[in-house]
Amino acid sequence: MALIDQIATDFAATALNVNEFAQAVTYTPTGGVASSINALVLRDDPNQEPYVRGDSFATCTIAVALADVATPQHGDTYTFGGYTWEHDPTQEVITYNAYFLIIALRRQEN
Repeated sequence: MALIDQIATDFAATALNVNEFAQAVTYTPTGGVASSINALVLRDDPNQEPYVRGDSFATCTIAVALADVATPQHGDTYTFGGYTWEHDPTQEVITYNAYFLIIALRRQEN
C-alpha cells in the first residue's frame, strides 16, 4: 500500500468515524435513493455552531469520502442535526484528493 493510501485509510478511520469526529448523514443524490454516510462537518472553531447564518440561508461545509459521494451535484441533499441541506448551487465541489471531497452546503433559513 502506498503512503497516500495509508494516510487516506487512517484519516477515514478517525475523522469519518461517528465515534470520533464525524456525524451520520442521510445523503440523497438528485433523483436517487437515500443512503447513510459519515461526514465531517467543518468548523473554524470547535465551539462554533455547525453552520454560518446569512440573510436568507445558513451555510456549512462537510468532508465526505469520495466512495460515498462519487458524483456530487447541485440538488443533492444531506440531512443531519435535524436539518436538510442542499449542495450549494453557488459553490463548486472542492476535491480534496482522490479519496475525499469538501462540499459546500446551504439551507433556507426559517
